Amino acid sequence: MYKEILKNNVFTVSEYIEFLNNILLNCEAKIEGEVDQIKKSSKGHVYFSLKDKNGSILDCVIWNYYYRICGINLEEGMHIIITGVPSIYAPTGRLSFKASLIELVGDGALKKQYEELKKKLEEEGIFDRELKLKKYPKVIGVITSKHGAVIHDFLNNLGKYNFKIEFVDSRVEGVEAIEDLISSIKIFKKRNIDCLVVIRGGGAKNSFDVFNNEAVIREIIDYPCPVISGLGHHKDETLFALASDYSVSTPTAAAHLINSSWDELLLEIKKYEHFIFEKYNNLLNSINYKIESVSKNFVILENEIKTKKIFIDNLKNNLINNFSIRLKEIKEKINYFEKEINYCNPKRQLKLGYSILRKDGMIIKSIDEINKEDLIDLELLDGIIKSKVYDKKRK
Repeated sequence: MYKEILKNNVFTVSEYIEFLNNILLNCEAKIEGEVDQIKKSSKGHVYFSLKDKNGSILDCVIWNYYYRICGINLEEGMHIIITGVPSIYAPTGRLSFKASLIELVGDGALKKQYEELKKKLEEEGIFDRELKLKKYPKVIGVITSKHGAVIHDFLNNLGKYNFKIEFVDSRVEGVEAIEDLISSIKIFKKRNIDCLVVIRGGGAKNSFDVFNNEAVIREIIDYPCPVISGLGHHKDETLFALASDYSVSTPTAAAHLINSSWDELLLEIKKYEHFIFEKYNNLLNSINYKIESVSKNFVILENEIKTKKIFIDNLKNNLINNFSIRLKEIKEKINYFEKEINYCNPKRQLKLGYSILRKDGMIIKSIDEINKEDLIDLELLDGIIKSKVYDKKRK
């Protein structure tokens, strides 16, 4: 297809560059290399070069938004992997690589970044946040991938307490998940939930790097409801987990945490249930003893109970009847007042042929309130007549 277009057309320079850029959009790639010649614009965009051991150099740029969410401060000599697409800048014809993701290469660099960010957040007091999970939460916001067993493990371990689950599907592994997580957390900020749960399963150490991203962590700072992180088994706790209100090791543990106050309530109910049955049993034994002791008076007691039952039934019927009568009286009064209001409605008088006389917006009730040459308004049912007083006569 491209050959046919090229064969049958003569392009201007701008048209040809635009044509190439449209093709290059399909050339997304990951490129590894060493950072060189970093320049930052006033708008926060970062221009840099990427070179390899063969001496090849690629001009690169990452726009401010993507640079901020990557959470990496580029330095010359850094070994990184970038993801993006190539593009030709029309005014100069220069090829550059527009990066949307940046990843550090090497455990040492990742560890250094982790420790620096941890220290920075500690100094800001980010890890001191602890918003208590309210008792008996009902609406639970959940962020995780819809694929895999994690969401099923979480839901299967939630108690049968009629929870309302609001779920947002998000990638939870790799730098590609950064935007997903930020977007998902922002979605829940606009919803009324009792707690937010961010969960994923276990995995390799570097698969948790997204949860050490500063932009992701800052989305839960001053979050309006408690945040629970259940980020799988790993000995190195993520900074996201440290910044959360509650950090548990698995999605199952997150479900148990949410269940906890309901489980305690259920145990309390069962305790009172046992207490009530115990009291009832003791009372029943006491009554049986008394029945045996006063068996001769049982018939009298039975008759008295029947009498009381009849009295209660009559009392109930009387209350119902009195209520019905009173309700009927109220309805009649309402109908009466409605008729009175309708009868006194000025528009009813207008329908009968009467009119309302006003001067300066005030209703005229006496001939003494108007004078010759006054301008007056005469309101009829279907309109207003504006007039002038030429004479007046008293009855």
